[in-house]
Amino acid sequence: MNLTVTGSNLLLSVFLSLVALCSFAWALRGHFETVGRIPKGMRRLSVASLISYAMYLGLLFPGHHQSTARVALGLIGLTASIILFWWTVARTRSHRLRLAYTDADPDTLYSDGPYALVRHPFYLSYVIFWVSTAVIAGTWQWVAALIFSLWYGHIASSEERRFASSRLSLAYTLYQQRTGMLLPRPWHRHWSFSRSGRKSNELREQIHGPRSPPAVAVAVGGAGNHTPDRSQRQTCSPRD
Repeated sequence: MNLTVTGSNLLLSVFLSLVALCSFAWALRGHFETVGRIPKGMRRLSVASLISYAMYLGLLFPGHHQSTARVALGLIGLTASIILFWWTVARTRSHRLRLAYTDADPDTLYSDGPYALVRHPFYLSYVIFWVSTAVIAGTWQWVAALIFSLWYGHIASSEERRFASSRLSLAYTLYQQRTGMLLPRPWHRHWSFSRSGRKSNELREQIHGPRSPPAVAVAVGGAGNHTPDRSQRQTCSPRD
């Protein structure tokens, strides 16, 4: 069965996509931390996002035909993107995260909440958003969805290389073993660091160091530069 994306379907497609896009735009200054101007890479990504969203709207308004099932699936995807985004914001609001392309090493990790599902829940919410717009609008919007999926995957990989070269490399390696980067691993049995014996001791040594003066709060086994709950806090020595 085909339908023209008009009326209530058009309104929902535009409304939910605008809620998501405005949420993402708000986070640039309202949630993520940056010093001075927004990094050049982030500005390019923002411009590309606006152009691609305009293309999405252009594909909808001429009375684009799409199957009922695909429109419904796209609307569900937009809703999931918004929920995942704000869930991650709520989990990390106690500490403003660094904006993508910021030249700084990670100093904290998360493993609970959305970070128990994937290592980069923010980027996953963005990818879900663009794929959902492609499901609804079809045609050339799939090109945008592919470009942004690869783009966010590249950003995530770059950030993970920073973890690999930081003092949290062991903690992040253990976290990687049980949590997917952008895709959940429902088949993977979750285990705690306390069960890993020697690795657990190495992790504690890496986090605490030979001395343990209070400095930066670190959540054992998480992802991203986030301040953990009190119940999860461990301390580590200051950076060299």
